[in-house]
Amino acid sequence: MTSPATETPIKTTLIDITKCIGCRACQVACKQWNDREGEQTELDFNLGFQNPATLSAKTLTLITFHEIPDEKAPGGLHYLFTMRRCLHCLEPACASACPTTALDRRSDGPVIYDPDICIGCRYCIWACPWGVPTAEWDSLAPKIQKCTHCADRSDQPAPLARNGQALTLRESNLYRENIVTPACVKACPADCLSFGTRDEILQEAHNRISSHPEKYVDHIYGEKEAGGTSVLYLSSVSFDKLGFPEVSNKPYPAFSKMALHAVPPAVIAVGAFLAGAYSFLKRRASALAAESSLASQAEGHAHHMEFEPFQHKLLTPWNWILLVLMAFGVISLLARFALGLGGSTHLSNTYAWGLWIVFDLVWIAVAAGAFATAGLIYVLQRKDLYSMGRSAVLMGLLSYSFVTVTLVADLGLPWHFYQLGLRAPEQSAMFEVSWCVGLYVTILLFEFLPVPFERWGLQKPMDIWRRWSGAYVAFAVTLFVYLLSRNLVYAALAASVFSFLAWSFRSRGKKTEPIMLAIAAVTLSSMHQSSLGSLFLLMPDKLGPQWWSPVMPVSFFLSSIAAGTALVIVIEMWIANAWKRQLRTTQLGAMGKITFWSLLVYLAFRLGDMVIRGQFGSAFSKGLGALFAVELLLGGIPLALLAYRRLRANPAVLFVGALLTLLGVVLNRVDVVLLAMSLKGPMPQIAPESYSPSIFEWGISIGLIAATIFLFGLGARLMPILPREQFGQGD
Repeated sequence: MTSPATETPIKTTLIDITKCIGCRACQVACKQWNDREGEQTELDFNLGFQNPATLSAKTLTLITFHEIPDEKAPGGLHYLFTMRRCLHCLEPACASACPTTALDRRSDGPVIYDPDICIGCRYCIWACPWGVPTAEWDSLAPKIQKCTHCADRSDQPAPLARNGQALTLRESNLYRENIVTPACVKACPADCLSFGTRDEILQEAHNRISSHPEKYVDHIYGEKEAGGTSVLYLSSVSFDKLGFPEVSNKPYPAFSKMALHAVPPAVIAVGAFLAGAYSFLKRRASALAAESSLASQAEGHAHHMEFEPFQHKLLTPWNWILLVLMAFGVISLLARFALGLGGSTHLSNTYAWGLWIVFDLVWIAVAAGAFATAGLIYVLQRKDLYSMGRSAVLMGLLSYSFVTVTLVADLGLPWHFYQLGLRAPEQSAMFEVSWCVGLYVTILLFEFLPVPFERWGLQKPMDIWRRWSGAYVAFAVTLFVYLLSRNLVYAALAASVFSFLAWSFRSRGKKTEPIMLAIAAVTLSSMHQSSLGSLFLLMPDKLGPQWWSPVMPVSFFLSSIAAGTALVIVIEMWIANAWKRQLRTTQLGAMGKITFWSLLVYLAFRLGDMVIRGQFGSAFSKGLGALFAVELLLGGIPLALLAYRRLRANPAVLFVGALLTLLGVVLNRVDVVLLAMSLKGPMPQIAPESYSPSIFEWGISIGLIAATIFLFGLGARLMPILPREQFGQGD
């Protein structure tokens, strides 16, 4: 087999397990060639003479020992030894996951790693179905380590002469055949390893099976697994007896390719659709207002609503507690960089992601209230919800800003972040999320800027904002589309569509609506909320079938709307109760209705998908069944509580319904990242480690939550975030 794009022969190694004598010469040669340090080992009687137990940053090749029951063998046991290392997939999941192309597959087969452009996200560790990539957890700058099929050896040119004598063609060919082969192949004394092109090696493997059917099982491991690999195995026993996982024949990147390639055209389509919906609903609202002689109320209600700063002292006992938690968060952040990722967390090659990824996925989901509220108020013309808009945007801005802080703490090599702007991965969900979240933070900032401008009477900046905010949206969306597609046609189309919309909706007075910012907020949020689900499409072998699905991106997006609108309700009711303010029950009930329908659509979609995939019948069995049942229970109770207007009119019922909706989505994200994951650790996946967050992981997470609450209160005291109280009137 050759690379379809370049027709370059794929360098392949055949490992014939029947010939391996367990001498570990390959293990030693690999360590010597790659200059890997030795590691402390201990004898484990369950593993025999196998040492160490698994691959690590110091051990890229490992010989595993296996005792197979065999009545004909001496002692009733047949001993087999297996070389474990990277299989170098033809379509590697690790390279597909990498947001900076630090992991990349060469046209001739080897999957190589460039530490100079790696940001240390460790997505590759979970993406690999065999658990090959490992991290240098004991380093302050932890890099990823894996076998590279000795690509650096094969790149060496043959010398032109030896001892002053020019090499003959035969001598040059012998050099290439014997010297530039991988170190493990060169060192093997038992002829267990063969090296050549994939076509040659596959033919040799098939010949051995057909010539000695009594010696080999009729299976070449790696011929089809994960779409095919550049390292192939022959065995005398079935591979499951040697601990080889059963891997789908479908290339893992194929699970996420369609979802990610759909993003650029989806951005253009969603933006155009939202603009059309806004134009239609705006004209309809104006017509209805004119017919009912309520033009002044419909046209100006939102803009006539007055907002005011919250007049209350800042340093309350509660805020002192928040300041203490923030201080602990700062100390934890300093400890993270002083001690390194391995020294400050309990992460490992089994749990390469932990509390901080849960924290990010949860926070981004519940912060969806910002884009949902903007879309409702401006695109769908729900001006009755305008009083909630400013607080939702401020909470979204703070939340997303602090998500970036968590991401910086979680990256092993955060100072390489600029590589995200220089590299062009073909289909990395991490790349899409990074750019989409970053650009969305700027959109949130633009949405919020009128508030401080209004507070301090900054008329000139306000005029600039009115004039150029639409142009910035066109620029940001075009940049995003280009980065995701690297296609000038898509970029030009995005620029044309959003520039036309910015011109069409340009400011025509001081009471203009920030519709372009609202369209951008909904569009970008739809993309990254769904792409957070795309992150896990590369893990069908790890995530429970109740959660993993090819339509996870849609499920993540739908659940974020339910969580975001529910959080808006909880925050509004918390503000009214804690700060002794009016409870706007009519608006809250309306938002509760939106939460109900959002939750209903999400649950119906998710359960319908499980029925179609044939997973619902067994969804409640085994250990994960109870976890799934709790998720459904948390989602089902709010549906009952929020279904009727009279129930939503009851503040206690509305609060419980919104809170349970939040908890249900939070549990879903915790399940996806941790509880529903079946992680077996690094190859050969026999020694998975456990995980519980460290004090510093908790410290940073809790400190950032405290900072969000404190700064929201500070912002509400300094700027007109909350609607002016109207005593003696209805809500």
